[in-house]
Order: sequence, then structure tokens, then C-alpha cells
Amino acid sequence: MYLLVILIVLLITIAALYEFSIPTLQVPGVTTKENKIRQLDKWLSSLYSQGKFQGVVLLATDGEVIFSKGYGFADYQEKEQLTQHSSFNLASVSKQFTAAGIILLKQQGKLSYSDQMKKLIPELSFYNDVTIRHLLNHTSGIPDYLSLANNYIPENETVTTEKLIKVYSEITPGFKFKPGDKFQYSNINYVLLAEIIERITGKSYADYLRKNIFQSLGMNHTKVFNLLSKDEPSNRVYGFKRKYLLFGKKQLSDLNRFDGVAGDGGIYSSAHDLFVWHQALLSSAFIPIEAISESFRPGILNNGGKTGYGFGWFTNNDGTVEHAGGWQGFASYLYRHPVDGKLMVILDNTANILRVTSNGVRYNSIPLNLQKFLERY
Repeated sequence: MYLLVILIVLLITIAALYEFSIPTLQVPGVTTKENKIRQLDKWLSSLYSQGKFQGVVLLATDGEVIFSKGYGFADYQEKEQLTQHSSFNLASVSKQFTAAGIILLKQQGKLSYSDQMKKLIPELSFYNDVTIRHLLNHTSGIPDYLSLANNYIPENETVTTEKLIKVYSEITPGFKFKPGDKFQYSNINYVLLAEIIERITGKSYADYLRKNIFQSLGMNHTKVFNLLSKDEPSNRVYGFKRKYLLFGKKQLSDLNRFDGVAGDGGIYSSAHDLFVWHQALLSSAFIPIEAISESFRPGILNNGGKTGYGFGWFTNNDGTVEHAGGWQGFASYLYRHPVDGKLMVILDNTANILRVTSNGVRYNSIPLNLQKFLERY
């Protein structure tokens, strides 16, 4: 029996290492753009055939899509092929839309980034000196909600923002640090931003984003969707995980009881719609460039240090911005250059581009290979 356990663990380890090992995308420097695209397609097709990727990739530069293709299926029964219009759960990539909703309200004069959160959500008035900017930059010091929800909301109940605020107001968990002293990524920040949107507008977070962003930009396959929603996104994709000991068989891993919360995740979108979104961010037609550009600048700490995070985006020294997300079989990654118009979208519904390790969540080299391809295209 002991030897059998060792063998099973060894098989799982070998399978996981194999799936995480990604061959380098080889693209000769001197060749036509058409040949480069063919090489890219061949590489992604090979990864799909080996069970190392299932999803959609879209690349764009100078305002033009240079590659967009789906590999695999949207459903467990493998009946519907993935396309650039397939709608994936974006997980934490959703945060940039929450931030955009806040920016729109600021442009309308309905809030200021320096506004105190406690004035808008008085149930949490014990969190003194937390501003909307702190929430946007993940510098609030408010502890995240996962363990609190597990400890204080019954397992058979769907977790909602209303229930979370009730738990926080009753338990009154203290700060992890003084607001503005540190950067610490915490999903509760964006849950509270979504609640602020609802309290200021009198509309649901989903309806506000639908009317003011998705509908106005023609993002027809994008919407907030969770266990409380009435209608599914069109072309909805389901998330899966692989079970190694079942010869790579996929197992449904979609929504769970935490999918009653909004703001930190829960938006479904397609690669095509994310290109539309990217184009809108490059133009003042949606939000003035000077207003949206703050999203792409790192926040400033109390000691003058930089956070490396803007409003819903991680910021890089070269001017590029990115965000990733992983949830229930889904993995998403968005990389863009706000100036030269480069865009990379990776949407995966078998969570193949991320792995949870002892050090936390990390991504394999698919995004890195595609980034290098985009730079050399």
C-alpha cells in the first residue's frame, strides 16, 4: 500500500511537471510576418495537442489584430469550439473594469479619489483614513475576506457583498498596516469599490458597467455574471481542471459559493471584446487620456515609494501594464502598452497557464513567449 501511494504521488508529480514544461516558441528573426504567424499557430496547436493549453490567444499592434484563434472547446462535452467571441471568466482581470467605473464617476464629479470610504460605507467607519485611492492601489491595509467568509458565513450559503460587509462590521478586524504604508493585493478593496459604485449610482454594479462601459463600447460578449445573475453571457465558456490520474480527463470546475461577490472578479469577456476595450483606452472618446492614464501609473506610498500597481493594473518600468487572473478552472492574462498599442490577450478555460505552488500562484512561460513574439513581430 505504501509503495502504491508513492507511485501515485510520483505519477502526479511527473504529469504536473510535464504539463508545466513549455517549449520555447522559435521564430527566426529574418522571415515574413506570414511565416511568423504560421510558426505561432503551429506552436499553440502543439501545446493544445499535448494538453498544455486550451483557450484563445489574441495579439494586436498599432491598432490592428495580427492574430486571433481559439484552441479547444468551450464546454465539457466538447461540442462548441472556442473562438475570439467566446466569453471567459476573467477572474481578477475584472478589476480594471471596476476601476474604470470609479474613474467615470470621478469624471462626473460624483466622487473624489481622496474621499473617505467610511462616508460612503458607514458600516465600516472603524476603518479610519481609508480613501478610494487606497482601495484602487491596494494600499488600504484592510484584511482580505476569504478566511473571514469561511469562518463566519455558513458553508451552504452563497457569499455576497452584503454578507461580507455584515461580517466585517460585526467582527471589526483590524488593519494589517496603516493605510498607505504598504502595497498588499487584497480582493476586498475591489469588492468595496463595486459597493461604492452601487451606493453612489443607485444601480447594481452589473447594470452600471453594462450601460456605461460594455453597451456603450459595443462589448457584446461581456457582462458581470455570477450565481446571482439571471442571464448567462452569450457564448459562455465553462472552466475545467485536469485530473492527471484519469489520463488527462477534464473535470468541471466552474462557479462556487464565493461567486456572489462582485468587483474583484466575476466579469466574463471575449478576446475580441478585450481588443475593443484596448482600443477604447487608447482614445479619449471613452475616457479622457489624462484621466485613464492614472490607471497605468503606480500608486505612491506614505514614504514616497511606489506600489507597482495603478488602478486595476500592475505597472512595469517600461511603460507596459498587465494583469492576470485565475479562478475555478479559468486563467486569464492581459498585457498592453498604453502608448504603442501592443496588446496580448490569453484566455484559458483549463487553468493551464497558471500553477499554484508553495510560493503562491505563478504562470508558465506561455505569456513570456507570446510577449517576445509580439516584440519581434
